[in-house]
Amino acid sequence: MKFKIRSVFFTGVFLFTTIFLGSLQAKDINIQFRTMEHGKAASVEQEIVDMFGKSRPDIKVDLLQGQWTQYYSQLRLAVMGGNPPQLGVTLLQKIVEIDEYLTALDESPVGNLLEMAGINPAEFDQKGWKAGQLNGKQYAIPFNYPALLMWYNKEIFSKAGLDPEKFPDTMEEFVDACNKIKAAGFYAFHPASDGPPRFWRRTWYMLFWEQGGELFDEGYTKATFNNEQGIKALQFLVDIIHKYGWNVVGADGYKQFSGKELGIIYAGNWFYPYAAKLGDNWSGAKVPKFFDKRVTWLNGHGFQIPKQPEGTPKEVYMAAMDLIKFYLKNLPKSTMVAGHIPAYKPALADKTLKESDYYTKAGKYIAAMVEAGELHYPIQNAKGSELENAIQINIELAVNGKISPEEALANAEKECNSILSKK
Repeated sequence: MKFKIRSVFFTGVFLFTTIFLGSLQAKDINIQFRTMEHGKAASVEQEIVDMFGKSRPDIKVDLLQGQWTQYYSQLRLAVMGGNPPQLGVTLLQKIVEIDEYLTALDESPVGNLLEMAGINPAEFDQKGWKAGQLNGKQYAIPFNYPALLMWYNKEIFSKAGLDPEKFPDTMEEFVDACNKIKAAGFYAFHPASDGPPRFWRRTWYMLFWEQGGELFDEGYTKATFNNEQGIKALQFLVDIIHKYGWNVVGADGYKQFSGKELGIIYAGNWFYPYAAKLGDNWSGAKVPKFFDKRVTWLNGHGFQIPKQPEGTPKEVYMAAMDLIKFYLKNLPKSTMVAGHIPAYKPALADKTLKESDYYTKAGKYIAAMVEAGELHYPIQNAKGSELENAIQINIELAVNGKISPEEALANAEKECNSILSKK
């Protein structure tokens, strides 16, 4: 009889210990959140993750930031190696290149994560929401838009005899303003941020799109930019340096603008911290309508869950979704520092954001262009990175005066068609 009592007692202790420890293990969820952020954007991202940690001590988040240039290759390797992050971000244009490494959020191994987390598609800008889809599946939740706009130095405008409260909005007004800024002894215009080839390419895109051009045919079987519109757009970029003398080859527009040497710059919303250094002597603006219509380059960032190893518990997926929801609620905090315009409607409507220095002097112009549809997404193709590289190499050669605009686009067309022809 004693043996039975002792046996029952130890069995009970064993079961209690197993259940208790199991419950502790169930609460001890660790996820890695891998992003591309750096600078001030990374700081506010860390702040939001820390806030999440305080509100959810049962979820430990390891935030890995700043791997911008190698981000997608590292993501692929992590998934293939069976050790992926549990949450990541992606440019929406990249989904078509990396979808096989991502979890379809509406068809995950543990169910429809969007429904399980209470994510309402109607609360998002629909262009961004649809850009997060591929082949009928939702691979990303859009949360903000990086976009290009015009920034100008009000003090330089005044010294050049221009109205500092009125930005040039047509080709005629723009050329006149830049010539006056140059005559006043300043660099007039930098169309490519701090100067990397990708920014020259993006500005050329915009000038081409303004004329109604499309880079490729609908099925991405061939390039369609080597034409009158493409050459006209590139010739204008070349003329900025080699005809008008508004700037010089190899210049860093960020340094010029921060140093109060540059009147006008094209840069993304992330330029805000640089502009803010000028105090009140700056403003953002819509990009001018140089040709037939106003168009800005716009992309989108989306949260994504990389493909997880087989058997990953539902709790891990839901922890990632919980962090997404928390981040969405705190997007205004990120926007006021990093400048990206929210694709999440409740965040965009936030009163504190609308009254912030960033929004009143710059962000509202991006929001207005998004609202008016004055935007264009970049290349969305499985070979998009190769195509963009082929284009920007030749754009840069033309801008640097090494080849003519005609040669540049002929070369780019040939290289892009070769890329598209390969299986």
